[in-house]
Amino acid sequence: MQANELFECLKQYFPNNPALMATLKPGAIWEYIIKTPTLDGGESQTILTFHLIKHDDEILEMIQGKAPVKPDLILYFTEKAILNLISGFPSAEKYYEAYRKLMNHSTEELDLDYKINKPRLKLWRKGYRSWSKLYKFSHIQP
Repeated sequence: MQANELFECLKQYFPNNPALMATLKPGAIWEYIIKTPTLDGGESQTILTFHLIKHDDEILEMIQGKAPVKPDLILYFTEKAILNLISGFPSAEKYYEAYRKLMNHSTEELDLDYKINKPRLKLWRKGYRSWSKLYKFSHIQP
C-alpha cells in the first residue's frame, strides 16, 4: 500500500477513537512509524510516519510527517500489524488487548515495538500511570 493510501486508511480509525488516549492530558503525543518487515535481520524501510495528538477528551488529531513537539511514545509497526489491529474498528479495549497479544507473539510480518521517549515522571504527570493501569500495560507503570 502506498504511504498516502495507508495514511488515509489509518485516519479512519485513530482520530475517531479518542478512548485510545483515555486518562491522558491534552498535549499527549504519540509517534507511529510504519516499516517494512525485516527479512534475515536486514534493514527495514519506513513506509509512513504520523503522529496522534490529544487536544481534549473528544478530539485526537492525526498528522503526517514531523512531530510538532517531542512525542511521549514512539510506536513501531509493520504495515500488516497495524492494519490487523484496526481491522473491524475495535474499541480501545479490544485494540490494546490485540496489541498486547501481538507484542508477545510477533512474527516477521506481524511485528510491533515501542520506545518510551520521556522520563516516567513526566509521563505520570500527563496521565500515563492511569492509562497503563486502564489498558494493562505494566511496562509503563512504576
